[in-house]
Amino acid sequence: MELRYRPRVGSTPFSTALLFLSLLCVSGCNNNRPPNVIVISLDTVRADHLSVYGYHRSTTPNLSRLAEDGVVFEQAFTQTPWTVPSHMSVFTSLYPSVHSITHLTPQSDMSTMLPEILRDAGYLTAAFVAPVLSEDYGFAKGFDHYVRAGRVRPADIMVDRALEWLAGDPSEPNLREQPFFLFLHLFDAHHPYAPPWPFDTAYVTDYRSDIRELSQSHPYTQEKDLTDEELTEVVALYDGEIAYTDFALGRFFDALRDLRLFDGSLIVVFGDHGEGFLEHGLMNHGNSVYEELIRVPLLLRLPGGRSAGERVGEPVQLIDIAPTILQELDLEPTPMMQGAFLFDSVLTDGSRRFAFVSEAYATCVRTDSFKIIENPPSRVQTIPRALDVDYELYDLAEDPGEENNLAVEQPERLASMIEFLHRLDEGNRELRREIRDALEVHELDLSEEQERELRALGYVQ
Repeated sequence: MELRYRPRVGSTPFSTALLFLSLLCVSGCNNNRPPNVIVISLDTVRADHLSVYGYHRSTTPNLSRLAEDGVVFEQAFTQTPWTVPSHMSVFTSLYPSVHSITHLTPQSDMSTMLPEILRDAGYLTAAFVAPVLSEDYGFAKGFDHYVRAGRVRPADIMVDRALEWLAGDPSEPNLREQPFFLFLHLFDAHHPYAPPWPFDTAYVTDYRSDIRELSQSHPYTQEKDLTDEELTEVVALYDGEIAYTDFALGRFFDALRDLRLFDGSLIVVFGDHGEGFLEHGLMNHGNSVYEELIRVPLLLRLPGGRSAGERVGEPVQLIDIAPTILQELDLEPTPMMQGAFLFDSVLTDGSRRFAFVSEAYATCVRTDSFKIIENPPSRVQTIPRALDVDYELYDLAEDPGEENNLAVEQPERLASMIEFLHRLDEGNRELRREIRDALEVHELDLSEEQERELRALGYVQ
């Protein structure tokens, strides 16, 4: 199905500004300067709902086009299925148990952020983000221009704001003389799902009147009483949000090409976490570390289209993004960074085969096809579990849906993976202690405004 969409009335026309800046770039851009860096976060987008990852619906034709010119990581994993700590892991290359920044525990000055490193290296830096990535969590560090929307804005408006910054004031040298780092955070796939026309009816044409209310359920709610028809409609709305986001990205990529900024830029597109649709009796996200929440899209477009069309099957993590960007720019990662270069071969000790995911209510480790989940006793009682057990063990090669818990059947494997999990966890705690000792860390309380914003998104009751 081909979807056609006209941007909302009031969207900024860029043709004149982009053409003018494009002409300036043709005559005045320095081809010897370092590549621009563009990082795009797709909030709440799971990998298996993108056509570029083989989804049965054609939700992402523009990302598929980007993939033809770039690299697709088929087994990419987030460090936590929550927005704030996941993004902090991306920008610091630290596990959540190290940076310890969540929606409910804002802090600052915890570690050096990727934008700070790039700004110190001479990059102009700008970010356009949804309300949840507050400056109070430290996300504005290193950005010359940090625009946090006062309320959730649709993708086409966020794209327009980024393009306005790129167009800029033609009388100022800035983007014509310095490389830039641009971060764009698109929040559309987060609940509640309300895609604009025609994406709202792209996959189901006739919705029941209360279906949008079902898509607004609290992120930790178990909605076991949804009928198959209701769930189908909720998923169709979610897929419509993804398709709409992809449409907006198509506009953005086309504008970059018009500006002659596309080919020479390093472009990263990632999902911060996935979304659950009752695969384990759980809706939305933040409540588990099953595959539907932690396996995310990750696409990388290298300058000049190097490695175009490559698909990487080795497991990688979102904490690998920052070190990879820095290595591509011939910059040194900080000694504290825990990620690795995305294109490195598996290390001799096999550590690249592990995707360690830490989250406030569960922890998991993957070793090749086996995965262990630890549900600690300290888990908040209001957060439901799919299984009321301390440990879960799955063979993902035989059981990709994580339906057959092997913890009782394979005690020796379980014991070895528990030992490894705890060793990783202790290493993270030690690194956190080192960082806290080396830096002055300021603990912050949530403001009333932050509490209102988080409550509206379902993260605070």
